[in-house]
Amino acid sequence: MKYDVVIIGSGLGGLQCAYILSMEGYNVCLLEKNNQLGGCLQTFRRKNSIFDTGMHYIGSMDEGQVLNNFFRYFRLTSKLKLKRMDENGYDVVKYNDREYKFAMGYDRFTETMLQYFPKEREALLKYTDKLKEISTAVDLFNLRDTSHHQTGYLDYFSVGIDDFLSSTTKDQTLKNVLLGLSPLYAGIKEASPLYLPMIIHSSFINSAYRFIDGGSQISDLLAGYITENGGTIIRKAEVTDFLFESGKLKAVKINNSEIIEGKNFISNIHPKTLLKIAGNAPLRPAYRSRIESTEETIGVFSLYLSMKENAFEYVNKNFYVFKTDNVWEGAKYTPENWPRGYMMHFSPSSKNEKYTDAIIINTYMKWEDVSAWEKTTVEKRGDDYREFKRKKAEKLFDVIESDFPGIKSKTEACYSSTPLTYRDYIGSPTGSFYGMLKDFRDPLRSMVMPRTSIPNLFLTGQNINIHGVIGVTICSVLTCSEIIGTRYLIGKVRNA
Repeated sequence: MKYDVVIIGSGLGGLQCAYILSMEGYNVCLLEKNNQLGGCLQTFRRKNSIFDTGMHYIGSMDEGQVLNNFFRYFRLTSKLKLKRMDENGYDVVKYNDREYKFAMGYDRFTETMLQYFPKEREALLKYTDKLKEISTAVDLFNLRDTSHHQTGYLDYFSVGIDDFLSSTTKDQTLKNVLLGLSPLYAGIKEASPLYLPMIIHSSFINSAYRFIDGGSQISDLLAGYITENGGTIIRKAEVTDFLFESGKLKAVKINNSEIIEGKNFISNIHPKTLLKIAGNAPLRPAYRSRIESTEETIGVFSLYLSMKENAFEYVNKNFYVFKTDNVWEGAKYTPENWPRGYMMHFSPSSKNEKYTDAIIINTYMKWEDVSAWEKTTVEKRGDDYREFKRKKAEKLFDVIESDFPGIKSKTEACYSSTPLTYRDYIGSPTGSFYGMLKDFRDPLRSMVMPRTSIPNLFLTGQNINIHGVIGVTICSVLTCSEIIGTRYLIGKVRNA
């Protein structure tokens, strides 16, 4: 059967593209190499605890805010089970053994920070003004028609966040605190553009929410709508080859056997993985070289704690803990001083509002730490890998116990994952958590657009635009706009 659109990969971007196009009457086929849909939306269950693998919280979900508007179009807003986080401190940065709360709302954020930095009002106002300025500059962040492009936001890609903060304040503690959310984008001092952390922070400062019982509810709902719209979803369908004809993509081969034909194709897999599968695809050599040479963000080691029943009270905030004087140094660890910090998330459950049964901790881990097992697959990595994970989990758990005394005694079971796990489940070549690195020193090199030189092949997902739910959602609209038109689609979203 020949489809109007074949979508490769069922991460959030692929699911959203399949939803948009199936709603518009296109005959859509969504291919997923794993059994579970969702990419970073995937969850897993252990000891009756539900763990998110990637999407731990989302922003701008209050009525009238950008993600709320997008999700209304996707028929998600009224269906999702969400918990609004602590507006007086949804994120807490722990730096030099002191806690700094990130509050919701620009004014509340500023006033809260002034309690810690009473002499830095001017610097904090400059920071929040820049947050507003950048978020306002992005057309789709404000559901504006992009027919008359505002390109000013591109300037923010060529300025480094570190340089901006250095020009804003001389208080190094304030600078480190404002960089405390850098694990949300795997920040690098020498590369991270101003645009990336500002868009992320502006999303959460509006409002922050957690998923009750996990983020896979998004993929479950979208998959249901896609099939309801007449779309086809094929699981355990790994794309193994691309078939071209007269410079266009004619079909893909799945599992080295079945042929799936299409008029248009959307790739939701990592661009480097796409190039590897596509082989001698008629892409410009310069484009191929740029994609293949772009650096990846660092990976993470994750610890999943299944808590004893009614043992650990639910905490309605995230913690970003640093064990170094310079926040940028978190990824520059040695085997002896690892870990140099971590993110900590507490999962809300529909079964018990007072206590949590799942806690997730992420800390940086380089690909080189696990590359010895790169030719292995899930559950087949051997005893030495299991021992490596056990030692790392034990070491990280000891650090967490020192910050949260008694947490060990309240934990029933502990599980872990490495960049290898992320590689195998979300298809990132080196298990990077946030895909391709954005670099302000050469912004055009690290920017990937939805349209390719193959006229019927388009890209979507976290490597296009930016990562996170907001970034991927905006990108899915940009991708589908290439097929059905920007003004028309934005109108549909705006009027949903």
